[in-house]
Amino acid sequence: MDTLAHAKELADEIFEMTNSLGLTGEKQNEEAELEAYFNLLDEREPLIDELLELKLQIDDTEAATPEFEAIKNVIAQITEADKKHLEFVQKIHSTVQASYKEVKLGQRINKGYSSFSGEEVASKFDINT
Repeated sequence: MDTLAHAKELADEIFEMTNSLGLTGEKQNEEAELEAYFNLLDEREPLIDELLELKLQIDDTEAATPEFEAIKNVIAQITEADKKHLEFVQKIHSTVQASYKEVKLGQRINKGYSSFSGEEVASKFDINT
């Protein structure tokens, strides 16, 4: 198969995979959407590696063709979609990080004001009945 044609097929397939991921940002779907995003990254990785290998095989004359420009345009569209996905993931990461800080602060406050912090163990058993 022609190198450019194969590269175009791969780029189109990667674009379809990337574009089909619909991230809504709704709270009840966040976990499933994050899992879908990470699965997408895993599934795309071998295709991207193959595309990069094909790029090494393309010479200067092939790089000057309209077919190569079409491939570059598809890759630019993939990059734009990835930026949107990454913004979504970073937003969720920030939310999780803030929640984690609140939990740790709550634990520190509880430990400071509670006479039984949960880390203590019984020092002896009452054996009188």
